[in-house]
Amino acid sequence: MAKAGINKRRRFVAPIGGAFLVLAFVGLVTLIVTSIALTGRILDNRGDKELLENIIRPVLMWDPPPFENPADVNPVQMLHFSMWAALMNSEYPFNENHEMEVPASDLDAAAARLFGPGAVTLRHRSFGDYDLSYYFDPARRVYLVPVAGQLFLYTPRVVSIERSGDFFNVRVGYVPPAGVFTANLQGALGEPEPDKYMIYVMRRTGNTYQIVALRDDPATIGEMHMPG
Repeated sequence: MAKAGINKRRRFVAPIGGAFLVLAFVGLVTLIVTSIALTGRILDNRGDKELLENIIRPVLMWDPPPFENPADVNPVQMLHFSMWAALMNSEYPFNENHEMEVPASDLDAAAARLFGPGAVTLRHRSFGDYDLSYYFDPARRVYLVPVAGQLFLYTPRVVSIERSGDFFNVRVGYVPPAGVFTANLQGALGEPEPDKYMIYVMRRTGNTYQIVALRDDPATIGEMHMPG
């Protein structure tokens, strides 16, 4: 009788164990499918790409060299990035000399938005060149920005977004300053092709992204070293 009872319990245990295995398998499949769906949304969401292009634009337009730490970026380039991040996100009044007055604190805030709070410390000073200079008034801690003409600089085109742990590797094309459209050899109009590609390593913070590093594009390097 005891043996019969044990066998009876085993008959019940086996189906229950099998049910748990089925549920575990279903859960695993669901997790995989959800992860694939999430990755697909990240890779294909045009809204994310447009957001990233707007964030990257004031950096990419100056075509900086690669860096692994924003604190290592040339201080003058960092002022350029921060100035244009501020100008692109705010409106400033003009003084009697037709110059915009941009508070140094706005550049500090722009740098924090671009790279994260505390990632860089701006060294405020006058900078620029003959064509476009930014005069820093240390007494008032404002920059005087003259009315500038069209800047013929690169614009970004996000090609792909790949997640890597807590970071996103964003492959970005550098579209040359040839206007919105350019002519090909046959004279037909079309969108200009990027001159080159770079990888912007981004970290998502809330509803925005911050730049962690800038790297050469492995695919582009591979093409350059392919035997001809």
